[in-house]
Amino acid sequence: MCQPETAHLPAGDGLNPGSLQLLSKLKNPCSSCSVDVSALWWEQAGLKEPCIITACEYAVSLWKPLRTWQWEKMYTWHFTEVPVLQIVPVPEVSNLVCVALGTLEIREIRALLWSCGDESERHVLLQSGNIKAVLGLTKRRLVCSSGVPCDQQVEVMTLAEDGGSKEKRFLMPPEETVLTFAEVQGMQEALLGTTVMSNVIIWNLRTGQLLKKMHMADSYQASVCHRAYSEMGLLFVVLSHPCAKESEWLGSPVFQLVAINPKTALSVGVLLYCLPQGQAGRFLEGDVRDHLAAAVLTSGTIAVWDLVLGRCAALLPPSPDQNWSFVKWSATDSHLLAGQKDGNIFIYRYS
Repeated sequence: MCQPETAHLPAGDGLNPGSLQLLSKLKNPCSSCSVDVSALWWEQAGLKEPCIITACEYAVSLWKPLRTWQWEKMYTWHFTEVPVLQIVPVPEVSNLVCVALGTLEIREIRALLWSCGDESERHVLLQSGNIKAVLGLTKRRLVCSSGVPCDQQVEVMTLAEDGGSKEKRFLMPPEETVLTFAEVQGMQEALLGTTVMSNVIIWNLRTGQLLKKMHMADSYQASVCHRAYSEMGLLFVVLSHPCAKESEWLGSPVFQLVAINPKTALSVGVLLYCLPQGQAGRFLEGDVRDHLAAAVLTSGTIAVWDLVLGRCAALLPPSPDQNWSFVKWSATDSHLLAGQKDGNIFIYRYS
């Protein structure tokens, strides 16, 4: 059990600083580099518990909570041929997690299952090929884009209880490479995608129809969409900018809130989320949940923003011998999961 530690926003920056309190730490004892972490519900003997999934290059492990914020490893799935790239959680689903495997690009998507008393290794191959983007959706669904740019396919599958696909549906092809997906909160059965050509696409998940394709300015090129929601007839998207350049006046932009009018296809930047003065670094990877955003920067630091206040709320500097590698918000509570390549996973409470 780790002693509580707290990371604060540097003094003098912001009126409502937040803090991150270290609750727990677990060590993933794998011989390869850690690549991702997630949290999900797992049920055993009728008891559903908030568990943690950790991923190394050739192993994915399931951890259950013990008393006083300690963890016990329940099971590990092993991979020998294709390394793990990322965990793909499926919202509101317990006892199942998906993973994306590949080298530089995703080549396979598999569902992983395990139950107490059944020690057989259970991988279910869901998709293979040249996969560009994947996202777990509500109602036990998974969406992925695959193929070459001139023949891009977008497929939605519904997962069965045994981890296989019980229903598949193709969405109208966008005719360009999709980089990221996001379900649109406030618009029933709406899916958003961002493309390599700086377009935002909206599909109807029920009918498969491509409802709208809207071009954004070139300043949004290669942006990653983390969240999308509809309000007062406008579409709001939270983007990150891996290629953004530092501005003398604004500092280092990491996230941006953009408003889009679906009727006119016009877009405008609403808020730019930058680092505090004295901090530097570009976006490497990150996660957004509700009104909170977190990012790992090229400097090795993790930064947290309150999207409503529009300010950087907390900073986690790297340790002397190890930079931060990945960060995720827990889907089972409001905790922040931060990881390093050596297998150390830290669990923080944001307040």
